[in-house]
Amino acid sequence: MKRATPDLTFVAVLLLLSARYPFAAMATNPLQTATRTLGVAETLDAKELLKKVGETYRDLKSYQFEFTLLTELRSKAGRKSIETNVALWASRPGKLRVMISGGLGELQVFSNGSESWVFVPLLNQYTRQAADSSNKPAEERISRFAAIATKVLEQFEKISSNASVARILRTENLPIGDDEVECQVVEVELEEQEPGEKRMRTYWIDPPRNLVLKAVQFDKLPDGAADALETEITTTFKKAKVNEALPDSAFVFQPPAGAKEVAEFRGARPAAIEIGSEAADFQLKDLDGGEVQLKSLRGKVVLLNFWASWCGPCRLEMPVIERLHQQFHEKGLRVFGVNDEDIDTIRDYLSEREYSFPTLVDAEQRVMALYRIRGIPTMVVIDREGKIAQYRLGLSRESDLRLWLKNAGIE
Repeated sequence: MKRATPDLTFVAVLLLLSARYPFAAMATNPLQTATRTLGVAETLDAKELLKKVGETYRDLKSYQFEFTLLTELRSKAGRKSIETNVALWASRPGKLRVMISGGLGELQVFSNGSESWVFVPLLNQYTRQAADSSNKPAEERISRFAAIATKVLEQFEKISSNASVARILRTENLPIGDDEVECQVVEVELEEQEPGEKRMRTYWIDPPRNLVLKAVQFDKLPDGAADALETEITTTFKKAKVNEALPDSAFVFQPPAGAKEVAEFRGARPAAIEIGSEAADFQLKDLDGGEVQLKSLRGKVVLLNFWASWCGPCRLEMPVIERLHQQFHEKGLRVFGVNDEDIDTIRDYLSEREYSFPTLVDAEQRVMALYRIRGIPTMVVIDREGKIAQYRLGLSRESDLRLWLKNAGIE
C-alpha cells in the first residue's frame, strides 16, 4: 500500500514469502548455461537426493548464503515483480546476520547470542535488545524479518515433504560467483491441496555438497478459477558456503556515523486490533456518493474487506466475498469493501467482474488507520453488538470466512 513505511515494507516481504499464494508470477527466461540430458545409467533416485539435501540443511553448523529472490505475479490484470537481495550468515546456535535490500527497501539484523540489533539504513535508526533465553531458533527470537528470510532455507530442510512425483531432468552448469558448478536439475510435483491445483518446484542441486543453488517455486490455481493467478518465485544463489568458521565480529552491529538507537522505528504501527474490542466508528461514501456509518449497522453482522485492484491475494478472495454477500444479505450480513484507490479504478474493476457488494472509498486512509491496516487483504468481522469478532491479515479461505460468520451469528 502506498503509505507503507520502511518498517512496514518488510511486512510485505513476510506476506510475499509466507502467503499461501505468494504475490508472484512467471519468470520464464532460462539461464543460459551448458546442459546435457542424463542417460539411463547416470540417472539417480530423485527422492533419495532430495532426502540427502534435507538432511544437509538440517545439520548445518554454520553458513554464508547470498541470493536474489525474484517474486512475480501474472493475472488478467497484468504482471508485477519485485526483486530482493538477501545475505544470510549464521553460526548455530544463536548467532545470526541478515541483510535484506532491493525494491522493498533495506534492513539489517544481527545477533551475537546475547544481544540483537535491527537497523533500517533509510532512517539511520536501530533497535537493540537482550537476546531472550527461550528455546526458539535464534532467527525467531530476534526478528520476524529474520525468521522470514530464513524460511528460504527452511524449505530446503523440508524439500522431500509432500512430493508426489520427483524426477531428475538433466545436469546443468550453473554460475556461482566466479565458478561454474555442475548441478542436478530436479523437478518436483507437490501433492494438490485443492482439486486442479498445480504446484511445481525445480531445484538445481550441487550433488557433492547436497546444496540447492537455484530454486523455482511455481503455483497455479485450478483451471477456471475466477481471477486465476500463476505465481513464481525464483531463488538464485550468488554465494553458498557452509560449515566454515565465521568470526564473532560478523554478528555484532557497528552503528554507522549518526545512527540513532530507538525503542521502535518511526512510523511503526501498533499491533492488530484485539478480538472482542469495540469496533471504531467511521463514516465513508460508497461509489455512488451515499454515506455509510458503521454504528448505524448495529444489529447486523458486518464484514469489512480491505482490498485493492492491484493486489493478487485480494483478487482471489473477491468471488468468495461476493458469494457470501449474495447468500447471507437477507440473514443480516452487510459486506463492504474498503479501498483507497481512485473511484474510476474501483468502479471499473467491480463492474467488469459484476461484483455487487458495495465498496467504500477511503481515499485519505483514515479508516485504514483506525483499523490498523498493515497490509492487504485484511478481513474484519464485526458482530451485531459492534465488537470485533475476527481480524485477519492475508489471504483467507472460504471455509474460514464461513466459520467466522457462523460464530458471529450468520449461517
